Amino acid sequence: MRKILILVTLTFYAIGLPAQSIREEIQKNIRCSASNYMAYPNPQQHELTPAPGGKKPFYISHYGRHGSRYHNLPATYDIPYQTMAAADSLGKLTPLGADVLHRLELIRCDAKDHWGELTELGARQHREIIKRMVRRYPEIFRGRVTVDARSTMSTRCILSMEYAMMQLSEMLPTAQIHHNATFRDMYYLNQQDKRLFAMKMDSATRVRYFEFTKNYEDNSRLMKSLFNDTAYINNKVDAGKLNYFLFKVASNLQSTHLNNAMTLYDLFTDEEIYRNWKKENAWWYICYGNCPINGGLQPYTQRNLLRRIIEQADSCISLKKPGAQLRFGHETVLLPLVCLLEVEDYGLSTDNLESLDRRGWANYRIFPMGANLQLVFYRQSPADEDVLFKVLLNENEVHLPLKSVEDVYYHWSDFRKYYLSKLDAYVEQ
Repeated sequence: MRKILILVTLTFYAIGLPAQSIREEIQKNIRCSASNYMAYPNPQQHELTPAPGGKKPFYISHYGRHGSRYHNLPATYDIPYQTMAAADSLGKLTPLGADVLHRLELIRCDAKDHWGELTELGARQHREIIKRMVRRYPEIFRGRVTVDARSTMSTRCILSMEYAMMQLSEMLPTAQIHHNATFRDMYYLNQQDKRLFAMKMDSATRVRYFEFTKNYEDNSRLMKSLFNDTAYINNKVDAGKLNYFLFKVASNLQSTHLNNAMTLYDLFTDEEIYRNWKKENAWWYICYGNCPINGGLQPYTQRNLLRRIIEQADSCISLKKPGAQLRFGHETVLLPLVCLLEVEDYGLSTDNLESLDRRGWANYRIFPMGANLQLVFYRQSPADEDVLFKVLLNENEVHLPLKSVEDVYYHWSDFRKYYLSKLDAYVEQ
């Protein structure tokens, strides 16, 4: 029963699990199909790799996405509801269609005037992430540790930061916490590059994308399950549009308090769920990944953020006890940043959109609600110039395209050299 499946706790969540295909992963946990609407799963990795050579953690640099939220626009709820309501007024709904209309009405009422707002789950996610961070790295958070937190100007990001800081202050009453949200930081927290953005879905790229998606646009079974008149479906219902919005509403229910009360996933077969995800995954890859179809430059929208991370890390390394720098923003920043860093296989460059899932490029593994990237720095003492660090994506250790020290640890000097050279080689568009 599909309703039972969506209540099952995520059994694993990691980058590149070779024994299981993405299709199988989605079938086992339907929530994965939600792409950027997937609620944050707890980290799969519980035992972290010990640091080599007596190195101890002394500094964390972090970028996190806001927690679970409602949909941004009323239209996301209004369009499917109004489509179903119009059909109901003419007696064109099946019994299932009438039931779906009732569910949509409840969901729509719950979301009213909460557009884009952080949910209770979203607040909880950031408190729990910080709690695990402090417990994992007690050496960093001892005594009067300094924590600098910055957020974009989005209310849900500011609140995500504040809930994280509330948790931190409860656990560490002597911590020196500085937190702010100012337009002055927006150039790197949420860089807006109009020229690169214009390249995302230019006319040629749009043609390629729709050539891909046309193979996944059969919505006839779903429409016949909702409407009792084929002529009405053909003449009055935009099947592709209705499918799209029903799936969006279904995907985001997991982030609200209605999560355990109802579902819309029961409207879709396993194959339809996979097809909906596959289209979204390709869209995110084109718009934010290293996709050669539109030039492969979208990850460079985060060049300011990466430079800022490097500059601030260099400055903090010179301090005896630097503490933590925490940044709060959006998935449209975190995804291209992960691709720019070439974490695991996310620097993938291919014009074969059909191959993305086969090659391990899965959006939900990068940016669920509350997603975060942590750079954790290690040394023996403040006099130790051989600084090592590791990267965690959603609190799981991941790899970079650099020579490692004992699997997941890297020399900070190698990181600086590789990525500053990469940034310096980029030509402004």
